[in-house]
Amino acid sequence: MGRPQRLTLGMAIAAVLCLLTPTGALATTAGGKVMPAGAQPHGWSLARMTGALALFTTGGNDPANYPDTPFQVLYVDPSTVNVVPVNGGLQTVGSNTFTVPVGTSFFVPLFNVDDSPPVLGTWPANHQEAIGYFFGASQIGARGFEITIDGQSASIGSAYLAGPVGTPPLLDGGGTHILTLGAFLHPLTPGTHTVSIAGGVFGEQLLSTFGISFLTENDTYRVTVG
Repeated sequence: MGRPQRLTLGMAIAAVLCLLTPTGALATTAGGKVMPAGAQPHGWSLARMTGALALFTTGGNDPANYPDTPFQVLYVDPSTVNVVPVNGGLQTVGSNTFTVPVGTSFFVPLFNVDDSPPVLGTWPANHQEAIGYFFGASQIGARGFEITIDGQSASIGSAYLAGPVGTPPLLDGGGTHILTLGAFLHPLTPGTHTVSIAGGVFGEQLLSTFGISFLTENDTYRVTVG
């Protein structure tokens, strides 16, 4: 099981347990748009990006594992993340800054779960099972995920879930499959933009495995184009 991103879930939990500070609708804004879930910009699908990012994500967003893709990945700087216990659950907040050339496309991972031990619940055998696993209240219970670009929000639902994608042994415990909820963004206009992600997981398996009732995230990225 893993943590974006967009940190993976396992990494978030591990950070909290160690008391350490460590990732729908279309949104048209002055600076960009969330692409449809089925879009394949530069020939890349959500599943392909999930596989390319697996070691980077499960390795704690280590730059040594940053993948070679046609996109700027928007990901949290682990040194900025605060994890706060709230009413039996955990809230995480993080940030990062990016400067990119005009015309750059983006990928935004929102949340990841993998099959490194301890595996939460019943790991899915295929994509259809993965949807129920990731969003079902008896398993991971993901809900409320969204991307906000310059104040305009887009819900990121089940169509944006990729996986299970096979991987080399993952860096958070040796698993070999990962699920990622994420989206591609069209290029942003020249200037400075704010992109944020929010959402959480509230499933029963969090309590039975880690003793928490929920885990939410709210990360903000400052993106300068030009």
